[in-house]
Amino acid sequence: MKKSDYTADMDAENNKNKSPQIGNIITIAKDDFFTDKHKSHFTAAIIGIVKNINEKTLLNIRKEFHKLYTNNKTTQILDLGNVIFNKEEIKKLIADINKKNLNTVFLCEDDEISTEVLEIQQNKDSSTVLILPDITSGNKYISKIFAKSKNEISVIGYQNYFSDTALIDKLNKNHCTTIRLSEYRTDCNNIEPVLRDSNFIAIDLAAVRHSDGGANLSPNGLYAEELCAIANYAGLSNKISRINIVCGKDNNTLTNKLVSQTIWHFIDGLSNRIVEIPQKSKFKKFIVDMGNSSSNLIFYKSNITNRWWLEVSNGKKTKITACTFADYQKACNKDIPIRWIREVQKMGKMQNPTVNKSKKPR
Repeated sequence: MKKSDYTADMDAENNKNKSPQIGNIITIAKDDFFTDKHKSHFTAAIIGIVKNINEKTLLNIRKEFHKLYTNNKTTQILDLGNVIFNKEEIKKLIADINKKNLNTVFLCEDDEISTEVLEIQQNKDSSTVLILPDITSGNKYISKIFAKSKNEISVIGYQNYFSDTALIDKLNKNHCTTIRLSEYRTDCNNIEPVLRDSNFIAIDLAAVRHSDGGANLSPNGLYAEELCAIANYAGLSNKISRINIVCGKDNNTLTNKLVSQTIWHFIDGLSNRIVEIPQKSKFKKFIVDMGNSSSNLIFYKSNITNRWWLEVSNGKKTKITACTFADYQKACNKDIPIRWIREVQKMGKMQNPTVNKSKKPR
């Protein structure tokens, strides 16, 4: 697999001083990294996938990233360089990454590469979050990931005037989560449970407004700090191990800074990640009486992070899904949370909204 030759310049830059800047703690992977039998100790790896190995945008993104400071002394970052996009080679690369159990940031030249990377990684149980400006049949993520897979997808930050209403309805009927930009702004915490239950996230910088470094000539879109908050939630989530960022090739300084800060927030989240499984120790259980002696909703709250989960059952299957404190409050007001209804529908045809039976609410 052909790599770019940027590493020599980066190493020289790294050795200038020993400040806590990322450029001084990052490790450049050697050619034999994947043949090394030692277990990986890295918080995350970064790799660029391009169609032109001489593409300079990813080099400049790295330069911006190296200037940032880390506030976690245990953070260790591995740079795997850039590789030319080839589907079979990428399959091998991802297999190697899986063996090393590496959390990975994929810097993709365009959405075609990002979509292919997602397709290779997904299995039948995968759940993917897409940060997109639009929902249309022309969008590669929608046309390939959704059309060819029954895996769950969530689309966050789309704008209605760029989107096909019929396709949005189709996604919703297939129990996908769609959160438009205005809905996100109304309650930005509502996306945290979506990210906590997902495996992958792909970010198209066209979802960010142009003045904040977005890759689309649009006055509207996510603010830069909103994108960074989403990346941080992704890092903190229980399951997300891979993030794709479509960087483009315009080599815009503001966009390069935005990408570098998005990477920083994802890795910061990984550095502070606490994996929690409800029903184990250190959880409080809440049983909410929904107004019928046989109908109760069961919630779990972590004593460590204060995050919430909801137990969902359709009478045949039971699962635990991430939720918010607002969902618990809604249930206390005898209103079944939309999140519970959607999860039951995913399990199969919705029956009676009767949940777990309990003699006495606590």
